[in-house]
Parts: sequence; C-alpha cells; structure tokens
Amino acid sequence: MTTDSGYPFERDMMQFEASRSESSNLIDFKRILFRALKYWYIVLTSLLIASLIAYSINRYSTSIYTMKASIIIKESQENNIGGQLLYKNALVDPYRNYYNELYIIKSIPLLQNVVDSLNFTTSLLREGEIKTSEVYDVDFPVEFRLLGEKNIRPSTLEFTLQSETNFSLTPLNDGKTSRDLKSFSFGDTVRINDSDVLPVLKGAKLDGYIGKLYLVNFTNSAVIANQYSSRLRVAWQEQGASVINLEINGAIPSKELDFLGELIRQYQKYDLGKKNQAAIKSIDFIDDQLNEIADSLKYFEESVEAFKKKNVITNLEGEAMRLYQRVEELETQLGLLKLKKNYLNYLTDYLSQENNLDQVVPPSSVGVEDPIMTALIADLVKIQSELRLQTDTNKEPTSITFRKREQVNKIKSNLFESVRSSLGAQKINEQFLANQIKLVENQLALLPESERRLVRLQRNYSLSENLYIFLMQKRAEAGISKASTTSDIEIVNPPHQFGGAISPKPLQNYAVATAIGLIIPLLLFVFMELLNDKIQSREDIEKVTNIPLIGGVGHNPQDDNLIVYQKPKSGLSESFRALRSNLNFFTEGKDKKIFLITSSISGEGKTFSTINLATVLSFSGKNTLIVGADMRKPRLFGDFGLNNNIGLSNFLSGQADLQSVIQQTPVTNLSLISGGPVPPNPSELLMGDNMKLFIKQALSIYDFIILDTPPIGLVTDAFILSRYVDHMIFLVRQNYTPKQAIKTVQELYENGKIKNVSILFNDIKKVGPGYGYGYGYGYGYGYGLGYGYGAKNGGGYYQEG
Repeated sequence: MTTDSGYPFERDMMQFEASRSESSNLIDFKRILFRALKYWYIVLTSLLIASLIAYSINRYSTSIYTMKASIIIKESQENNIGGQLLYKNALVDPYRNYYNELYIIKSIPLLQNVVDSLNFTTSLLREGEIKTSEVYDVDFPVEFRLLGEKNIRPSTLEFTLQSETNFSLTPLNDGKTSRDLKSFSFGDTVRINDSDVLPVLKGAKLDGYIGKLYLVNFTNSAVIANQYSSRLRVAWQEQGASVINLEINGAIPSKELDFLGELIRQYQKYDLGKKNQAAIKSIDFIDDQLNEIADSLKYFEESVEAFKKKNVITNLEGEAMRLYQRVEELETQLGLLKLKKNYLNYLTDYLSQENNLDQVVPPSSVGVEDPIMTALIADLVKIQSELRLQTDTNKEPTSITFRKREQVNKIKSNLFESVRSSLGAQKINEQFLANQIKLVENQLALLPESERRLVRLQRNYSLSENLYIFLMQKRAEAGISKASTTSDIEIVNPPHQFGGAISPKPLQNYAVATAIGLIIPLLLFVFMELLNDKIQSREDIEKVTNIPLIGGVGHNPQDDNLIVYQKPKSGLSESFRALRSNLNFFTEGKDKKIFLITSSISGEGKTFSTINLATVLSFSGKNTLIVGADMRKPRLFGDFGLNNNIGLSNFLSGQADLQSVIQQTPVTNLSLISGGPVPPNPSELLMGDNMKLFIKQALSIYDFIILDTPPIGLVTDAFILSRYVDHMIFLVRQNYTPKQAIKTVQELYENGKIKNVSILFNDIKKVGPGYGYGYGYGYGYGYGLGYGYGAKNGGGYYQEG
C-alpha cells in the first residue's frame, strides 16, 4: 500500500512519527495571532489600562534619589603622636580591626544616636488629594521634644499652628480625625501614648505656617534606626583601601544628606570616645585615689606645722636625718605596693562583672608594670569588643560567638591566676618592707622623744606627698593623652546627591506596561488555545495523524441539507466538486465505486456530506445510490421528502428485494435506500450474506454507491462495511471534533483496522492564519487539483484548482 504522494507506507509512518513527536505538543501561534488581530479591541483595552496604571505610577509615586558620601579611616601610626610621646602606655591602643567598621557604622545604637540627634522620631506630613507626603522643613518654627525616655509608641496627630502662642493637636482615630479639637499654648506638655511631648516655638517667622494643617507622626527611634540600617549601604572603595563609601536612597534629598552628615559626626564621636575610653577610666580611678590621699596629706601637713610651732625644732641631727630618709624611702615603696594592691582588687571586682569587660583600666596607666597582665588585658579588650559587635549584629548566637566567649573566659581565668600570683608576691614584699621599717623605727626609738615624733610626722607627710605627686603625674599624662587624641575618621567626599531620581522611571514603566498590556491578552488567548481540545485547522489534524486530508467544506448557513441541488453554483457546491475530483485519485481505474462516510461522534455532518457528495456525483451523469446504513437512527429520507417505511433493514432481513427498497429522489440520477425500520440486530444484519448480495446487485445498477454509517467511535458498523468499499471518508468538523477522536482513528489506521481512508474537514467557519491555513486559491494538495476557501454570505465557497 502506498500513500497519496507515492512514498512507501512504512517510510511515511516513520516520518509521521518523527514529526508528530516534535509538533504534537506545540501551540499554534499563528492561530493565537489571528485571534489577537480579530479581537484587537481586547488587546487595545489591555494596553490602555496598563498605560493608565503606568501613568498613575509615574505621576503619583514618590521620587527616590541617591545620596553618597566617602570617609577614610587613617592608619593608627598617623594619630595620637603627642599622646604616645608623652604617655607611653596602653592608653593609646594601636589595634584596630578594620573588618568590623562596616558593621559598626550600620549598628543600631549608633544609628539611634543619629536619629535622636536629628529628631527624626518626629516627622511632618501634608495630605494631598491622592497621597500624603512627608515635609522635611528645617525652618519649621515648632519643635516637638520628647521628655523623659526617648521611646514613644507610634502615633499620628493633626497639628495646626493657630497663632504665636497657641496651637491645636487633634488625635487620629482609625485614620479619621477626632471631633474633639484640643487647643494648647506653647509651654504646655502634651501627653501622647504615655509619653510627654513639649512643643517649643523655635522660630520667629511664622508667615506661611499659621492655619496650615500638618500631620505629626511620632515613631520609636529603634524602629527608624532599623529602617535606616536596612537602607544604608556601606562598602569599601576597593580591596586593600581604607576608604568607605556610604550610600542611601530616599525621597527627600535634604533629609538624607543631613542623615549622612550626622552619621559621620556620630561615627567620629564614637571613634574618639572609644580611643579615649581607657584614658577616661584611668583618670576616674586616679581621682578616687587622690581624694583619699589628699585628706591624709592635709592632716599630716597640719600636724607637722603644729609640732614645729610647739617645740621649735627645725633641724635634725645627721643620724636622725639618715634614719628618717630610710624610713621615708621604705614607706614610699610600701605605699606603691598598696596602690598596686588597690588596682589588683579593682581588677578582681571588674573581672567578676559579666559585661563591659572591654573598658578595663590598663595597669600601666596607674604605674603598675606587669607585661603579662598588660598583654592579657589587651587581648581581653580586643576579643570583648569583637564579641559585642558580633552580638549587636547577629541576635542569635553563632559558632563565632561561642568561640569568642570561650576565649574571654579563658583570658579571665588567666587574669585571675595572674592576680592571685601578684597578690602573693605583693604580700611577701609588704612583709619585707614592714620588717625593714620596724628595724629603722627601733633605731629611731633610741633618739630623743621630740625628734622621734617629728621624724614620724615628717615621714607620714612625705609618704602622702610622694604618692600624691606620683598620682598627679599619672593623671596629667592621661589628660595629655586624652587631649591629644583625634579621630581616625576623616571625610573624603562630603554628603552629596548623586544624579537625578532613580525611581520612578517613566520610560521603563511605560515599556513594562506596554509589554504587560500585550502579554496578558496573549496569555489569555494561549490559555484558551490550551483549553480548547477541538480540531480548529488542517494543522491540528496533521499534528496527530498522517491520514490524507482530501478536502474541506465550508459552513452551511441554511437549514436545508440540499445546498448543492438548490444552489449548484454556490461555494459549497464547488467544494463538493473538488471533493469529487480528489476522490478520483484514490479510486482511479475503477468504473464503479463504493464510498463510505463516517465520523467519530454524532453531529459532525455525515448526512449533509453524504447528500451533497451524492448530488454532485449524480450531476456528472452517473447513477448514484445513497444507502442509509445507519439503521439505528435513519435520517436521510426526511431531507428528500421520502419515507422510511421500507429500507435496508427489510432487504437484509429477507423481507424485501432490492427494487422494492429503492426510492427515487428529486435529484436526477440519484436514488436512496433508507435505513428502514430499526432492527434489533443491525450489526448482525450487516455481517450476513445478504449484505454481500446487496452490494453485488446495487453495483449492477449504479455507478456510485455512498454508504452513510454510524460514528466509527460508537459502533462497529463502519468496520463491518469497510471491506466492501473502495474508499472511506472520515468527517472532522471544525471546533466540534475532539482531538482525541483523531488520535483514535490514527491508531486504527496504524493497526490496519481501517484502510483506504481520507479525512474531510467539514463546517469551516473560522478562516485566516491558524484556521484552515492553505485553503486559498491555487492551493494544491498533491492530487493535481486544489480547493480554495473564502467567506461569502456567512458561508464558504470552494473552487477547483
């Protein structure tokens, strides 16, 4: 068996399977495009709506601008030169972990200081017809000061400046203004959400502000700090550089510029305070010691003066002077040991605390020289600072946090051990000095009583004086270090606006709107295409089957099925003539032919196609017989005005002969055998020997026999009759026949259950790309003839090519 194009059947099947695997799941974009052109008003409406939305966004969206600034962190050796020269101890800490600086800048406590300094917790808004916008006016004559704690629960009030002395505050309830107007005078404290707010008149120029309605929004500083932390972008200029770029986007350029400027100032203040922290702690510790020594010094000074007035002794003998100086030297050493003991006790108490271990006073700042202890404290300060930064950045503990805490505990343990060792050595040294002092005092006991008393007074006075001078020197050194310390942070590029508005972008929004306006209706059409499981076009048929497509028939706008008989020159008549011509190529060489017309389901136009094909065959002068082989639902007789009293069922059951069942139709050369009375066993009758006899007798009389059978997908009648026919016509109706029905027929065709079959595309209403594409004038289907399709009077016409 060969196909209509002459290729072997096996090769044709292989090509079909390959093409079907590639294209069976594809969407017919030509049909979608045609549908979009047909329903252009839907596409246009979608474009207009999308453009209107884009216009609204461009018109009413808040413009966003970019502000930038740059700072540099100077190297440590560039700073504190004066402090290092005058005060060589750990007060000037050269260590700085630059990787932490980006996190410090974005830390919430630092940003809260910025927010509080700029009073960003209070914002002014103006209501417009469409949207409410913030007003950032540094010259606004009223300042709202929070009394007590800086935290306030979010709230919004309406504010109106009534005069130079009065104003009104109206709370908003559920977004609507309260009817109770509350009027106040400047200097009155207003209670808002359990917080006290003091409106202060700071400006004298009130013109342009009196009588205008503003919305005053109070927000917690922590909330605003978190918002700025998420918007602020901090990054190094490049790898290895110490320049940091700050960038933030905002709707009010002046406000964001003030924020960046204040952020840099607060960061410099933080840096300076961090560097001066050790000096400040040292000064506080030394001041406490000085206060204690000052009282003793004053007491001994007055005692010496009173003794000299009473005893009139001005000079001591040489031996007394030598002993006095020895005692003074020993007690000075003992005093320094006591000072060191005080520091060790302070350090023990300080280490017992759980927090702020990075603010400990270094031992060298109070004259305690202990390299091991100094190194341990430096490590403790470093790791504790990193731990605090890590904790502020990540609320949840991490492996790094646990590791650093372990390091802190280990250093604390080492420090406690070092303190215990120092206290033990301290006790030995104190005992030794005490014994030495006791020996000298025994020698002094041999001196006269007045000289002993004077030596004792002068000794106590000198001891207090030496300790006082020593501590004053240390305090001066700490003060010099603090005064000479400068911040490592310097501004490279001051805060400035970078370019114009970055949002909204009008051209981009219109482009996106245009794309969306086109995509939405196209997606709708694609969705409709995917949901539609009906055959729409020749391409749909060819995607699922390689059964030849023999022709196409347009839509019949009339209720009468005899369209060819009544209008032989119509477009539909021409389409059936094209079908007649194409059938000759399948049955070439045969004088008498039998055609079978079937479909997959009811309603696909078998009766219409049978009548009009038979009519056009009879017009050629050939005797034509229509056989209503659908004995279950006989219908053909009604279109010709005939009856169904006797028909095929009578002949097959042996109740009548051939001549008695034939009825002549109004069409010349066209006869009809209707189905006849419905038998109980139509399939068995078709399988009997009488059916063979019927075909033999009918062929002796007629040139063409057309069998109208039930749907092949419902009953087996068409299979039974297919062995008698020369060609089978399978009807496919546009937008009616399911695609699955074509797949079922293809399977029957592949399995060899049906042969000599072709497909007739029936009831074509939709035309254009994707709908019956290729049925134009001059279209050749490979049989030497073509058929064209067009629209006329709501129907269609075909023309032989």
